[in-house]
Amino acid sequence: MIVPLLHQWTKANALFKPPVINQCRTIELKLTKLWHKAVETSLGKGNLARKNEFLHTLDTLFDILTYKCSIQLCSESNCSHSGKRENNSHIDCGCPREKKIPVLELEFIKAQRTKAEGQGSMQIGSIDYSETKKQIANAKKREQIREREQKKKMKSEEAIQREEELCQDVYHFFDTEAVEVILKIRGTLIDNDQLGDCSFHSRKVPPINVNATKLSELVDLSLEVLEPPLTTSLTSQEMRNLKETPMQVPKWPSHTQSVERCVKMVTEAAGHVYSHERRE
Repeated sequence: MIVPLLHQWTKANALFKPPVINQCRTIELKLTKLWHKAVETSLGKGNLARKNEFLHTLDTLFDILTYKCSIQLCSESNCSHSGKRENNSHIDCGCPREKKIPVLELEFIKAQRTKAEGQGSMQIGSIDYSETKKQIANAKKREQIREREQKKKMKSEEAIQREEELCQDVYHFFDTEAVEVILKIRGTLIDNDQLGDCSFHSRKVPPINVNATKLSELVDLSLEVLEPPLTTSLTSQEMRNLKETPMQVPKWPSHTQSVERCVKMVTEAAGHVYSHERRE
């Protein structure tokens, strides 16, 4: 029963499919309800007003459109476009784009909804193959765009999830010995509110002793030792507290792939700023 009905609608316009029209289950329920009314009317049940209402239903469109927005013809609103364009109707519709009635069919739907005794100003004719082919191609293109966007979103979510999993583990960055070394760098007379040295320093990489016989001789530690930037914003008292509660630092992924990704993101950002691919 539903297949011939859907064929008639798609014959009028290939865009007449869910969600523009009702889902098959909803259409089945509407047909079943209408059939029960027909049986009751044929058996003489109900008053005259109810019978006339049912007969009027038979003369009007079996409307399976999702939204029932009001349509007005240009001729009814004294529109200046009347008779000058392919579509001679207006619709005040705030429906989602995917559920809107095709603009090309507004006049047809208006005629079908207002027809009397089975006759309307417009009827379904033969299929417009060129228009149908164009509609199918556009629908296919929109579906491909939607699938691409969905895949891109899923790929982005998977990348974020992987990075979050990589950063879930933490490790204690500063142990008791490291805290003592940092406090020693700050000096013997340490104020509890004293911060680390945040001034600029030219760091020198000590040469490697290739003749070393043990690990402690590999690098000459007699050179100037500077406090790591990570702790310079902590007071001396906060540094002492790290002995009891060590600082937890995530295990940030640091490998070739992450560096390449960073370079790529910077390149893309530069492209958006300068409207072309450029690194600054």
